[in-house]
Amino acid sequence: MAAPLLAIKVVVAIGPRKILAIVLIALLGIVIAAAALPALAISMFVPAGSALRQAYCMAPGSAPSSRATGPLPVAEEVLVREVISAVATVTPEPKAKLAALTAAYAASNMTRADPATITDDTPLGVYRRTIRGGWGSAEELQDPAAATKLVLGGAGPNRPGIMTEPSWIDEPAGWWLSTIGIHVEGPTVSSAEAAARNALTTVEPGLPPEDLTIGKSCNYLPVDGDNRELALRLVSAMDEGRLVGSDYLQQLRDIANGTAHAHCGVDSRIMQILLVALNTFEQVAVSDLNRRCTGSLEGAGENSSHYREGGGMAVDIYALEGAPITGGDNLSMQLLTTIDPLVAPGSRAGQSNCRTETNFEHLYSFEDVCNHLHLDVAYAR
Repeated sequence: MAAPLLAIKVVVAIGPRKILAIVLIALLGIVIAAAALPALAISMFVPAGSALRQAYCMAPGSAPSSRATGPLPVAEEVLVREVISAVATVTPEPKAKLAALTAAYAASNMTRADPATITDDTPLGVYRRTIRGGWGSAEELQDPAAATKLVLGGAGPNRPGIMTEPSWIDEPAGWWLSTIGIHVEGPTVSSAEAAARNALTTVEPGLPPEDLTIGKSCNYLPVDGDNRELALRLVSAMDEGRLVGSDYLQQLRDIANGTAHAHCGVDSRIMQILLVALNTFEQVAVSDLNRRCTGSLEGAGENSSHYREGGGMAVDIYALEGAPITGGDNLSMQLLTTIDPLVAPGSRAGQSNCRTETNFEHLYSFEDVCNHLHLDVAYAR
């Protein structure tokens, strides 16, 4: 009874009108915070399958060297056997065992996580998934068998599993990990896969090596994350000479460094488009991003998607694989057909006058100069 009585005393002391005002202010704060979310959180599209792979990633056949086969620590072997047994209830495919073990080693080095205090954001189990992440309950995530079934089969339409995409069996280990949100660098992927191969062949020594041959590893760049994470991946591509072009690229470097000036931002969806382009081509050349940052009023002026509403909602790509593009050539069409099903309806592509009539699913086309390919999300729904 103490808490209700205290609440009544507070209302009497403050007065009902002031209480109502406080409630209205709080509600207004929630509305404002909700409205700001799109600016803070990425408006994600997450492409799957071959759209994520560079051309040289598409041929299967590589089997990276693994560490020498040897006995596993008892606790580790217990977990490995639990994972393998869980996979066997889902599919007889040996590569699924390798995929699940690789994910567990990449996420936790095959160790349990059973914290005394559990919140929605606590990484749990051998896969270190969270409740808030939509991967299941605390009980499921801490149970290696239940968690293995989730990372293989998915945890709903917004949490695809490794085996959700039909092409999973021919994909590299890095693709398996990225599919379930484990984004790690290449050396970590290789180390996790090597550990998984060792564990699997230790527990099941009779598996023929050809049954564990998977797709070639590649420089796949994940397309989800916040603006700075996206920018960091693009800067990495810049440093490798894969993303090249004009001084506008400095805007990406400033975002990655946390030093971006006002009106020098780049929409997260534009960065995602660039990442998809880099997962499709070895080199991408950019000539234009946020014009408001530079004060440029060329082309459509203040109505340009490069400039309007803060700018940074468009990108101009002038070359792919080192070859100039027109917006209607084969390279441009390859990029357009890759991006079209991935972007939101109302996204736009220029250069409709530079190619034969094409019926895109989501992209709206308009006329533009035939010396680049313009892509923008300013009018996306």
